[in-house]
Amino acid sequence: MLYWRSTRPNPEVPVRLNPLREAALFSINRESVSSYLDVSERPVDGIFREACRNGLTSLPREQRRGALAGATGHVAESLLELLLEPYGYVPIHHFKGTGGHGVDLLLLTPDTSAIVALEVKGTLRPGQWPRLSRTEIQQMSAEWVDKADNPGMHEWSLESNDVYGAVAQVDFSDMVWRIAFTTDFKELRPVVREAQFADPVAWLGP
Repeated sequence: MLYWRSTRPNPEVPVRLNPLREAALFSINRESVSSYLDVSERPVDGIFREACRNGLTSLPREQRRGALAGATGHVAESLLELLLEPYGYVPIHHFKGTGGHGVDLLLLTPDTSAIVALEVKGTLRPGQWPRLSRTEIQQMSAEWVDKADNPGMHEWSLESNDVYGAVAQVDFSDMVWRIAFTTDFKELRPVVREAQFADPVAWLGP
């Protein structure tokens, strides 16, 4: 297997999400979301299903916090894996569980020449796109990606210099999603047309 490797430095700067505002909105089939829910094994999935169907305000206030956020993120990650499959992306790592540290997905590009480290953010709140978290190190900065406790990157012996990055946002209120890629974990470049998925290496460059 070959993957693209850059010679760029690792800038320790925040990723700016503003370019995602220019990204195209792609629709989500509501029924496909249900396929990721297992109410018998994970009762919180039933709460997520109710919020997804009837809005977050249909839930009692105490159910809108805590475990629901984790369930929302888990469904968003699994959904993105499915949505990118028809374009030829092949998952080689999917972060298990909720919380913790690490990119959500590692994907081979359609021509298998590069790897994309993808962070997925999901929300049930209408009109409020989810943000990257900011602790001592911001998510999806090169420094964050290169931390030793990033399971997928460690498993594949990868550093930020070895991969493209991407951030996807999923809005379960309006049933749409959008995505942007980065070559330097500093500036995002939005996907504005579907054709860009076919060959990210061509339009992103080294």
